[in-house]
Amino acid sequence: MEKKGFSCFRKIHEYCTFVSCSVLIVEDEAISRRNIAIFLQMAAYKVSQADTGEAAVDLIAQGCFDIVISDFRLPGKVNGIDVLRHQSVKAPGKRLVLITAFGSDEVLSEAKRLGAIYIEKPLSLSNLLSSIETGR
Repeated sequence: MEKKGFSCFRKIHEYCTFVSCSVLIVEDEAISRRNIAIFLQMAAYKVSQADTGEAAVDLIAQGCFDIVISDFRLPGKVNGIDVLRHQSVKAPGKRLVLITAFGSDEVLSEAKRLGAIYIEKPLSLSNLLSSIETGR
């Protein structure tokens, strides 16, 4: 079911076991979070949002997400790596994505250790979609 004008959208999300994947977006920048959410909703993803690591951890504890996309730097004491670590403990094998404008070899190494896809900002929404659908 390809949507007109969006050639990057796939027929069905093979990664997910349901018709609609559930995605948690963790991003403190409201405009970026909203843009990612709208884009993924247009691609038939069911989207939840959090603006802090603490809020994300609470949502992860309450629900089940097929994919968690988190910025690395977040307000509060819980960063993006911590969020992804909580998700990997609660639901091993689910898709994890870390996005950051402040990358380092240490952050990249920790993301890879968790099995996360690592994407540096500025973020291309079509590349993000491709990464979550292919796992690369």
